[in-house]
Amino acid sequence: MILGYWGLSLNILSIIFVSLSASLIFISVTIYFISNSLNRFQANTKIGILWCIGILPWVISLFSVILLVLPELTSNSGTWFSTFLHWHHIYQFEILSWHGASIGVFCIVFFSVCLTKIVKAVKANTQLNQLDFFIQNTNSKQGLTVIESEESRAFTSGLFSPRSYITSGLSAQLTSQEAIVVAEHELAHARSYDPLRKYGFSLLAAFFPKFIAQQLNNDFSLALEQAADESVLSTMSDETVIAKTLLNVFSLGQRSIGSMPLSNCHFSTHPLTLRIEYLLNDNKGQSFPILLFFSFSIAAALLSTFSVDLLHHALERLFSH
Repeated sequence: MILGYWGLSLNILSIIFVSLSASLIFISVTIYFISNSLNRFQANTKIGILWCIGILPWVISLFSVILLVLPELTSNSGTWFSTFLHWHHIYQFEILSWHGASIGVFCIVFFSVCLTKIVKAVKANTQLNQLDFFIQNTNSKQGLTVIESEESRAFTSGLFSPRSYITSGLSAQLTSQEAIVVAEHELAHARSYDPLRKYGFSLLAAFFPKFIAQQLNNDFSLALEQAADESVLSTMSDETVIAKTLLNVFSLGQRSIGSMPLSNCHFSTHPLTLRIEYLLNDNKGQSFPILLFFSFSIAAALLSTFSVDLLHHALERLFSH
């Protein structure tokens, strides 16, 4: 048995894991049923909502720690809510118990996800450095680095120093207006550090169930593409030209799109219909639903915290009798 502040720290980790698991389940179920509702919002609003969804389970975990641990550390252990929410023996931690098992699982999952993401980031960065080495004497066109290739691609890559690229095969098949659209779109990704944002969000999404994580990543990528499409309007005010460019580049790139790092922002790898509909629609969607999201967050936090307390007492009774 571990006593004192080490025991307190390990109990806090155990609370974080159980609360995180409960909140991930609750939020995942909610996302499964309301995922299509995200299309009602503006692109940048959708990005903000998805960030909040990714961060929310961790915030809820801290909320659970405060509710369960703080009364035990102060003289307020007799407050009304401590009747419903409390953690027995907060300074005692038994390694050979469900508490120890929960921390073991938490550490395995947490470090596995982080290590996998780090390896992928290093691999993507290595590929980008190799690409830059082979094209260091190449030309640039409207701010995009030209890659000598027959493939039809335009993309932005690089986490901390994003650069935008276009292949000579695609560049040769674009009109002057289409070239401006592609360039402005990719440069918008670079200015907003979208590859870094995609990577950071994918790290948060990786803790959700696999099919929910894939859905969240797809929604986030689509929102980034819609925001980049919208930014082109400051240079090219005719939405139909942008829409036609999307269609043209999509048809040209169908034969050459292969696997690319998740953090890359590719011009034509996301649902085309949704992008064109968003672009041509005068009403870009609703703003951030502050009251609704706040209410949902409180409900998720309370449900997760009560789940932690219920599981804690149920297992304590089970193993003590």
